[in-house]
Amino acid sequence: MKIKFKQDKITILKLLESSNIKRKIKILDRLNGVNEKDSIKILLKVLEDTSWTMREKAARKLAEYGNRVVPRLERLLTRSYWFTRAAACLSLGEIGNIKVANSLVELVMSDNNPTVRKEASTALVKIATKEPLVFSDVLRDLSLDEKEIACILEPIKNAAPDIYGVIKEELENVS
Repeated sequence: MKIKFKQDKITILKLLESSNIKRKIKILDRLNGVNEKDSIKILLKVLEDTSWTMREKAARKLAEYGNRVVPRLERLLTRSYWFTRAAACLSLGEIGNIKVANSLVELVMSDNNPTVRKEASTALVKIATKEPLVFSDVLRDLSLDEKEIACILEPIKNAAPDIYGVIKEELENVS
């Protein structure tokens, strides 16, 4: 079946209900023919798909929209299924907006799902790598004890030791 992408958002969402993952991926790959507003709505809806492959692909495509989608993704962090929260974390990490660091720290510290905590932690590593000094300020402004700060910094230490050193030094200099 050939898919024409001059179709409306509702038709595309119906096509994405298919159980055929290859077909659904093909649809996502050809989503560029849809206007931006509808594409964003479709991709946000795909974050609720049961397939991690689909959610990951949608999260990466959403990241291409940058800061325009951050508020919507941040709202998904506090509700939705665990897998939607994890996919939103993936997208937010790719975007790297420091303004969501507080929400991601909250997930690392309190979400019940280990996958969500891992994805939130990975997103924080990416954000810290982009803006280590600002990230230090964000951590300092949060009401975290030493153990919680260590929990946030450990993945950064493992993934980017140089960035970890900068953040740690900055936190110690002001403390």
